[in-house]
Order: sequence, then structure tokens, then C-alpha cells
Amino acid sequence: MAARKINNKDSRHYGGDELNERKRKVLWAVVQDYADTAEPVGSRTIAKKYNLGVSSATIRNEMQDLEDEGYLEQPHTSAGRIPSIKGYRFYVDWLMQPAPVSNEEKSMIDSMLLDHVTKVDEIFRNMARAVASLTHNLSVATSAGVKKKFNYIRFLPLDGVRAILLVVSDQGDVSNAVVDIPRGSSFDEMQLLADRLNHFLHNRDIDSMDENTILSFQKDVEKDLSPYVHVFKALERALTPPKEVYSGGASQLIEQPEFKSVEKVQDILNLLEQRDMLESMLLSSSDQPIAVHIGTENSVKSLSDLSIIRAQFSSNGRIIGSVAVLGPTRMQYSKVIGMMRFMQQRLDALLKNKDS
Repeated sequence: MAARKINNKDSRHYGGDELNERKRKVLWAVVQDYADTAEPVGSRTIAKKYNLGVSSATIRNEMQDLEDEGYLEQPHTSAGRIPSIKGYRFYVDWLMQPAPVSNEEKSMIDSMLLDHVTKVDEIFRNMARAVASLTHNLSVATSAGVKKKFNYIRFLPLDGVRAILLVVSDQGDVSNAVVDIPRGSSFDEMQLLADRLNHFLHNRDIDSMDENTILSFQKDVEKDLSPYVHVFKALERALTPPKEVYSGGASQLIEQPEFKSVEKVQDILNLLEQRDMLESMLLSSSDQPIAVHIGTENSVKSLSDLSIIRAQFSSNGRIIGSVAVLGPTRMQYSKVIGMMRFMQQRLDALLKNKDS
């Protein structure tokens, strides 16, 4: 491999002064090499592959200093070193620059966003697949859904004791549930209830409806509606269907050296079963459009061996969905972040064109 020169003119103005310029270069080289090889890195390797302009002995001394300061670690079985969580954090915050997206990658992303896509959900499902394919890591994605307003509900007779509840949004989306007709009530009385609900809920944001909305309706009617409790519960469920969490790349992630053991593979598979946790991780509020959580920085224990890069996508100031890449802590941060930024820009342009 040809030596790679890190030119001073390419260096960014770093906000912290914890590390001098030479230590930054050594740390950058260790992170890059370990990401490429998954093997602990020695000073001779750095001297041969990266033209830092200093001797192997000087690099070895700098690596020892970086280890003493907590930026590098030395596995027991090797004389080489690997980045620590602290080292990766400094690299992401101060040394890394997002990698440019290749024309081939751009073409794949554009195809994913534009070809035969009619719903926002489909965009994020396709994103999960494309990101997994391009990064060779696990990806998960979900859509926050398009803002919908309540249009109407209707009951359809099913048999003498049951009816089908239909809930229709202003965009024509239909949810349904089978409900029992309360004893002592008739289908006509249920239709009357539907008429009152339609008047009470018409044009309200579905996202804002919850149990309190239904309770306020019952007070407004001033009638004992306790026989209809199960109907209201069915209505709540129909108004707030569970969000889909899409995933891709699990098979590629478990091929990484860090996940060769059966226990690690089982941990990944168990993680994908925790849909509520994944949804919460994807849609939790953040002041950063792209957030990076490295290893033990993740609050969830099952994620402590992984790094997570999460990108949120917005339209008109509202989050419409999120994509996250989960991989080993030595993942290619610059490549993934560069790709996430490109997707954010492309989707933003696409949505603006649709609105105009």
C-alpha cells in the first residue's frame, strides 16, 4: 500500500488543544489502519504506510503517550495498539472529515429515493437496505409518518354481535378492527356514536389524539358510555398503529471479526427483536442532524460493543424519519457520515421539489 501523506494544509483547525499536531496525526493513522485491518497497529506499520515525516521510534513514543493519556489501548496478546472509546471520540469530533460519495453510490441512493416510491415509509425501508449494502454494517430505519388528520370513522355490520370499525384519515389511509356490539345496544346506536365521534374529532391531528381525547369526548356526550370502553380502546389502537422498523445488513455485520462468536451473533439477533427500543433510539429528539454514539457511550447495555451513527431527516421543521448504522467501534466513520449527509441533502431537495 502506498504511503499516505497527511498535509498540514489539509488539517482542520481543531477546537481542543489536548493533543499536539503530531499526536493527532498518529492517532488518525492508528484509527484508519485499525478500521481497514481489524489488527492492532504497531509503530513500524504507521511509519511504512503513512508518511508522517518522523521515525518509527518517534511514532512509538507518541503511541505510548497516547496510551498513557487514554486515547489508545494495548490488547494483552499483541504489541500493537488499538483506539479506545476516548480515542475514537477525539477522532470523530476533531480529526475526521466526511468522505465524498462516489458516483456509483450516488446513483444507488438516487434510485432508492426516486424509483417507484410513493410513500415516505417506502423511502426509509429502501434506505435501510441501501445503507447496509454500501457500508457492510447493520442498518435500521423508521418513518415518523406523514402528519395526518382525522376524517371519519364508520361501523360495518359483521354479524349479529360484532361490527367492523373503520378509521379513515384525510389522506385516505384506513385502519380497521373488529369490535363486539355491547349487550343492550344495537348497530344503529353504534352508528349514532360514530356520528358524534366524527363531529367531535373531525380534522384533528391524529398524532395528538390519545386516551385523554377519548375521555374528553365521553364528558362532552354526558352519557354513560362504559359499555363502549372496548370500542374506544380499539379506536385508540387504530389511531396509533405501531411504527415499522426496517433493517438490513445483519448477515454482513456478523461476518465482521468482532462478531464471530455465537454469543455476539445472538446478541445482534436479540437486538433486532427489540423493536420498541430501536424505534425509541431512532426517533428520540436530538439537536444534531447526525449523531455518533461510540461503544459504552450508548446507554443501552446491549449496544455497548457497537458504534451507532444516526441521521434524522426533517421536512418543514418536523422529523419524518431516521436511519442508523450499527457496526463495530472501528467502523468507517467518515464513509458512513459522508453518505448520511448526502442522503439528507438528496431527500431534502426531493421533498422541496414535491412541495413546490
